[in-house]
Amino acid sequence: MESAHNWQMPVVLANREAEAFVVVRNSLEAATYLMDFWPKQHGPAFYKAIRLCADALDGEVTDEDVRDAFLAAAHDANIAITVH
Repeated sequence: MESAHNWQMPVVLANREAEAFVVVRNSLEAATYLMDFWPKQHGPAFYKAIRLCADALDGEVTDEDVRDAFLAAAHDANIAITVH
């Protein structure tokens, strides 16, 4: 498994339950957040994001593809995001 490369632009998520913001910088952090803290762990956008995180860690897809899928999953789960 390759180490996760940081994305050029991190994603900042609003975690309403913790009343905090979470910065996601790479595919490994995205996968961890999706598996451990995601409020809606079902649906096509969630499953695609999980699959692409794993594929990125194996070097099979680009970081940008994972980031796009992660953003789509956040949108689907109604998570407030800020992109930098």
